Amino acid sequence: MTATLLTAALVVYSAQGMLVPVLAPVTRVVGLGEVDLGAVMTLSAAMLVLTGPWWGRQVDRHGVHSVLVRGLVLATLGAVGFAVMVQIAAHEELPRWLVLSVFALTRGVLYGLGFAAVPVAGLTYLASASQGAIARTKAMGAFGAMQGISLVVGPALGGLLAIGGLLLPVHVAPVLVAATLVAVWLLPRPERQERPHGERLGWRDPRVLPYLVAGASLFLGLALVEIIMGFLVQDRLGLSNSATAQVVALAGVLIGIGFALTQAFLAPRIPGGPRGLLVAGSLVAAAGYGGAIFAPNLATLLPSMVVVAVGLGLALPGYNAGATLAVEPSEHAAVAGQLAATVGMTYVGGPILGAGLYALHPLAPIIGAALLSVAAAILAATRVTRTA
Repeated sequence: MTATLLTAALVVYSAQGMLVPVLAPVTRVVGLGEVDLGAVMTLSAAMLVLTGPWWGRQVDRHGVHSVLVRGLVLATLGAVGFAVMVQIAAHEELPRWLVLSVFALTRGVLYGLGFAAVPVAGLTYLASASQGAIARTKAMGAFGAMQGISLVVGPALGGLLAIGGLLLPVHVAPVLVAATLVAVWLLPRPERQERPHGERLGWRDPRVLPYLVAGASLFLGLALVEIIMGFLVQDRLGLSNSATAQVVALAGVLIGIGFALTQAFLAPRIPGGPRGLLVAGSLVAAAGYGGAIFAPNLATLLPSMVVVAVGLGLALPGYNAGATLAVEPSEHAAVAGQLAATVGMTYVGGPILGAGLYALHPLAPIIGAALLSVAAAILAATRVTRTA
């Protein structure tokens, strides 16, 4: 089940990433604007925040397999509906409100709701199937590595498919999600499926709150910088639109590779357990942001962002493993929902905040990300227990 779950996560995350190269032009082809696209993406991220804990309770009641299947059904329906509307709107003049409403329902609500089930089910199962800090860190690192690999595979595959037609990635994405659904549905139910009957895990629970706050700080910092990367590259280096797109794409590949390799191979070898990973990763990320602040050219800016990716690749397994080790096995699903929702929360307001800070000063988002990373390191060092 572990191998199939990791593969499913890789395929689903890659299917989402396939749309990255074509979302902007597709949005214009169907008669919508940048703000419309931003609203749909924000709605999708909000679904992760709103439904992550709910999916955790569903895992408690129905098990990992059932939740993963239900989530993939919803994600498939959303992806198919989105592809159908794109196809129609690209060839027919439709009212803007109709296209935007269908996009919000399919790509925003349905896909966002279904997609939210994947990390919750995945983290719950891996937490229940691994014992001890070392094994738990390896398991969480493997899941995070799939996310990192998808950052490279998804956009690359989307770009290649776009050569055959702008809308091709939009139509292939639901096929991949549906294939994952069939594969997971045909699997036997895993043995490790918690069915606890205890009190609901509160957001203020002192065992997990330091992890949630530290993780929110790290991912908010990343969201601040991600949204302005293209502007930063173009404005600082004076590149053309096409050259900027190529540099940002290259940066994405390097960051994804660094993020994946760090979680898969380096994080399990760092001493100090989850707390050590959180502290070290946060400080490395802060150093990377510091380098980006002063980087005068591409040769120094790209390595700085790779350092950020390595730092986050260290911190993420500590974030996931530490929080699940801090609670009882019967609370794994609940804490998995909180972990997923926390990450989603940063991507609801982070891009807007990052763009606003950049308008005030080009360095403000990067300085903010560095400070947030330092704050996460301090919090992890002082509030996270060694036994986790």
